[in-house]
Amino acid sequence: MRVLVSAFDAGSSGISSYTQELAKLLSKDVKVSLLAFQDLNLLGVDVIAIRLRGRSRALPLMTFLRNAERVREVAKEFDLIHETLSPWGSVGQRFVTTRWGYVSYLELAWIRLTGLSSVEKWGAFPVTLQHYLMDRRSRRRAKFVIDVSRETGHFVPPPVEPRPPKSYQCSTLRVLFVSRDLGMPRKNLRVVMEALELVKVPVELHLVGRGREPGPRPTFQLIRHETLSREDVISLMREVDLLVLPSTYEELGFVGLEAYSVGLPVITSDIPSFRAVFKVSPKFHPRDPRALANIISSLTCEELEKMGRESREYVIRSNEVARRKILELYRLVLHS
Repeated sequence: MRVLVSAFDAGSSGISSYTQELAKLLSKDVKVSLLAFQDLNLLGVDVIAIRLRGRSRALPLMTFLRNAERVREVAKEFDLIHETLSPWGSVGQRFVTTRWGYVSYLELAWIRLTGLSSVEKWGAFPVTLQHYLMDRRSRRRAKFVIDVSRETGHFVPPPVEPRPPKSYQCSTLRVLFVSRDLGMPRKNLRVVMEALELVKVPVELHLVGRGREPGPRPTFQLIRHETLSREDVISLMREVDLLVLPSTYEELGFVGLEAYSVGLPVITSDIPSFRAVFKVSPKFHPRDPRALANIISSLTCEELEKMGRESREYVIRSNEVARRKILELYRLVLHS
């Protein structure tokens, strides 16, 4: 069985990480290739790199139409396409696709308008309309639609490769927050800043991402790491004690799974995608800094270590569930 995973795009953030991890998981059982729009080295996976012509972030539908025939030529060599980024698998005759998110497109456009940085929000409605058209194309043509953001009958846990577990030497509690843009409203850094002012233990906050944190100057120690590569973020996870994902909306939050993979505990906001993916994480209402502060204040070093161990074990179990479900799905699709 030859499977093409389509497609890796470094600009798609968490989806790009998911795509890499999916390809690595599948490579243990099938002959898998990964279509990539940038250069990428992935151990055990054949990467087919294509440079998109006439690419425009503001016009993703036009970008697809300009490059669809080139991708179709690649896709025809495979038995099945696993689409992670629509509509780049829809050029094939036999493919499964991935559903991201859990809100309507109108709601998503409003989230982008109110929850993104000022430059990006102007494209909220026109860009979301194009994504609606591209997603609709893929879902109408696909043999199966996998959910990764909500618990449905089609939910498949997103995989992530387990890494060597971190160790704990607690004194000051080191909290990590990661976002490509620290000022993005829906990422909700503000609630973390407010919560850490309320905690009863010594704490320092490590920030990864561009931009500035919201609100007044904090009384706790703040350490800025600016923008880091994915591997550098994972290395930093070994040096801190806790990751907080406080988003008001998130399709997946893959950085949390990367934390799980090294045994770093994660606290998340109580939103549908996090309830589906981060089963062993404590949760709080995303507008309630006191609830977050109470969770943080209650955690001892021993409890953090136990949470981290359970998180990593959860990843191992989830990977096996994902592997079994996907391989069975492939068999059904190929014999339908």
